[in-house]
Amino acid sequence: MPELSIAQIKRTRSLYLALSTLALLFLGLIYAFSMFAAPMSAAFGLDKVAVGLTFNIMMITFCFGAIGGSQIEKNLGTKGALIVAAVLFLCGFAGTGLFGYGSIEVVYLCYGVLGGLGVGVGYNCIVATTNLWFPDKVGFSSGVLMMGFGLGSLILGTLAVNLVASMGLGTVFALIGVITCLVVVVLALPLRRPPADIVERMAPEKAGGSGYDPGEQDAALKTPTFYVYWIWAIIVIAIGLATIGNCASDAQAVGLDAGFATLLVGLVSTCNGLARVVIGLIYDKTNVKTTMLVDGLIAVVACACIIGAFTAGIPALYVAGAFCCGFCYGGVPVVASAFARQRFGAKSYPLNLSLANFAIMFGSVLNIVIQAAVGGADNRLAVFAVMGVLSIVATLDVLPFSRLWNSDMRRLEARRKSVEAGGGR
Repeated sequence: MPELSIAQIKRTRSLYLALSTLALLFLGLIYAFSMFAAPMSAAFGLDKVAVGLTFNIMMITFCFGAIGGSQIEKNLGTKGALIVAAVLFLCGFAGTGLFGYGSIEVVYLCYGVLGGLGVGVGYNCIVATTNLWFPDKVGFSSGVLMMGFGLGSLILGTLAVNLVASMGLGTVFALIGVITCLVVVVLALPLRRPPADIVERMAPEKAGGSGYDPGEQDAALKTPTFYVYWIWAIIVIAIGLATIGNCASDAQAVGLDAGFATLLVGLVSTCNGLARVVIGLIYDKTNVKTTMLVDGLIAVVACACIIGAFTAGIPALYVAGAFCCGFCYGGVPVVASAFARQRFGAKSYPLNLSLANFAIMFGSVLNIVIQAAVGGADNRLAVFAVMGVLSIVATLDVLPFSRLWNSDMRRLEARRKSVEAGGGR
């Protein structure tokens, strides 16, 4: 790659950010499952409960797809990884649309497994590559990318569902697969990693004179700070999923009419998307510790409002709590991408990002376990009572995380100074 000027880097990364956000908007369609579930059950003649399991399968395969994607990108490069993601997504959605009638196994395999893997591979590759162009604004770039991913279900999912009546669900799914495949392939053509000296040129205050990043020596799974971060992320994700997955029915249970309850689902998705930019800006202006604390406190407020809504029957409290849940859930992937980059460097960023996002799977499992343990469908107050306690645990978890983070930063700085003084790596 010929050397780029600062102005060229800024233009290039702005283009990549725009294209990447567009691609994630389409990949985020897989999270429109709550909109597709009822039409899928009716059109394909499948049991609603069985169809509902598809989302959990997709969440799990998304996490494995992200891990696999980091290795695919390592061996085939950014372009190769994105083409693999595009093909998997195409097979997932088109396969569901063409062969899903009367077969829950096909739905599980295509939408759940192939679709989840495709989104995981594409998401990880896009976020990991694009964020490397923004060492000076990693929170902002993460926030914009996550906003696109979060709003995909609201913007394109709503459009897709409205087309079902006129085109048929199978045709709509096949069309989604083809268009998304093309969008991701178009992104794959120009997207590439930044120059090796991107940190020194765009964020010299974060680079040592040697260009050496001491965090790259540490493996995430061998670092205590990573596991303490995971505790916080898993809990906040579980709280978000408890609301997002049951928003419409919970809203009606506290007295909101069906029309507003449906609208509320879209508004929560919007809050989820906007939170990703806001949390990214907070991260850039403060630090990872403050950002986690803010997001954790919002989770506490969310649970308190929803508990109050179910206890006192005040619909406005539920609306406030649902907005806060959408916000805190939206903040987690932004923190994950920024945390993985800042703590463990650029060298193994795709792998470390996928590991950080593995909290999504554990958060999904935690949400399922809690709901099963307290009879979630019939006892929503108990679900959020447990989530409320856990939200406090997540907020308090920031304290040991902060101590470990401060210790890590001191150790990494000492390691950097040693290298710069000629002490070797």
